[in-house]
Amino acid sequence: MSRCALVVDCGTTNLRVTLLDENRRRLDAVSAAGGVRHTAIDGNNSRLRTMLRESIETVLARNGYAMADVEKCVAYGMITSALGLVEIPHVPAPAGADDLRAAMQERAFEDIAPFPIAFIPGVRNFAGPVDLTNFSEMDMMRGEEVEAIGLHRLLAPRGAAMFVLPGTHNKFVSMDAQGRILGCMTSISGELLDAVTHHTILSGAVGGSFVRAEEYDAEYAMAGARECAVSGLGRAAFAGRILQTLGGKEKAKLQSYLLGAVLALDVQAMQSFVGDREDVEAYIAGKAPLQQGMCDVIAALCAGEAVQVSPELSSQMGLAGALEIAF
Repeated sequence: MSRCALVVDCGTTNLRVTLLDENRRRLDAVSAAGGVRHTAIDGNNSRLRTMLRESIETVLARNGYAMADVEKCVAYGMITSALGLVEIPHVPAPAGADDLRAAMQERAFEDIAPFPIAFIPGVRNFAGPVDLTNFSEMDMMRGEEVEAIGLHRLLAPRGAAMFVLPGTHNKFVSMDAQGRILGCMTSISGELLDAVTHHTILSGAVGGSFVRAEEYDAEYAMAGARECAVSGLGRAAFAGRILQTLGGKEKAKLQSYLLGAVLALDVQAMQSFVGDREDVEAYIAGKAPLQQGMCDVIAALCAGEAVQVSPELSSQMGLAGALEIAF
């Protein structure tokens, strides 16, 4: 049997193990619901270890491989945090693929697999202590640095780029023309949207749910963004209830409006993060309607356009980054 390799992507809520053939081509992948959050809940990483072992066994077995056929196993994401398998220090920016490769650490876990696992570290904005004088410039990530490097390889932008990776925690990753990470910015807008949608007076207006891609309304999303930029999120959110109670607008329009209002905070923060650099092009990854919403809010508040990354490339960026860094 030929040799193979594995790439482990472990976040807070999900784990994925991808199988590569001897030529580093993707053969298969196994996903499991639950990542390092189990460690936080249980106070130990036993469930994470079991889940990883079972995922490795499954993806190998159903493709005719044995543990002895694995010549390399690489892992990235929250698995390198204190809640994961081993905590690997962040690499300070600026950092490229070569810097992350040099900082990788290898560990053996006999209860998981007979081969060692090589861990790709995360990235922080700068080295040194953090206090009230510099905390607003500091940020960190574990996993998105691999995705950003992979996306840069796939897109090959000609100049400086801002990669926006939407999710529960939106990440904004600044990269130079050479593909080095210059820093990142994180927001909890996904959690804010969830909280406002399910746990405030707006819940009834939006039906306690998020807008679906096929019902997304760009006009209302941009209106929500503009209102938030002028009045703040608290007032903008309540204005959604006015649109429902006195304006008679349907739920899907109000869901789009609320999405735009929440994303406006991110775009304002992104403008501050970018500063006066006018040569930075924004690329938005992720799924609809969040991706489209981010593009529309940027158009509404920045009078500029962002590039939407195709779903195909978005799905490949993590693996492409792992290959660029570790193989």
